[in-house]
Amino acid sequence: MTTDIKKQEDLGISWLFQEQFGFSQIPLNQSYEAYFKSLLVCANGDGTLADAERDWVIGYASAYNRDPAIIEKLKVYKADEDLETLFSGDPLIIETRRSLLLDAIQACAADGEYSEKERAVVLKGAKALNISEDELKKIEEIYFETVKLREKRLAVLYPKGLPY
Repeated sequence: MTTDIKKQEDLGISWLFQEQFGFSQIPLNQSYEAYFKSLLVCANGDGTLADAERDWVIGYASAYNRDPAIIEKLKVYKADEDLETLFSGDPLIIETRRSLLLDAIQACAADGEYSEKERAVVLKGAKALNISEDELKKIEEIYFETVKLREKRLAVLYPKGLPY
């Protein structure tokens, strides 16, 4: 059995999108740059884009096997653009806005803290995307529950500590 090389390259990313988001198709490249830059802008909401925050976004973007040129841009991106301007660069952002906010919270917290200043920027982005503060609170609850569940999962699976 032979498989088209492009299909082979896309197997992992297709699996990730299906598993993580339920997507049956891989989003277009044009959506990625605005999406990941938005995460960095939110993480920079406290005035400091920590290495851990940038590394989280770059790692996340890399996991989804995106254009290497986008990854290079993210490495040096100042994260000082207006979110609404960034959102306008992605015609499908309205479809992924809730997952973008969840990812933004994760990026903000990658340095160990989801600060009030970062939250204010995430809230500003939510409002620009027509997401109410109540809806954002539900997304934040999902984030905090996910963190606790991950901790519980790791403790159960590796009671003697992580092997690697």
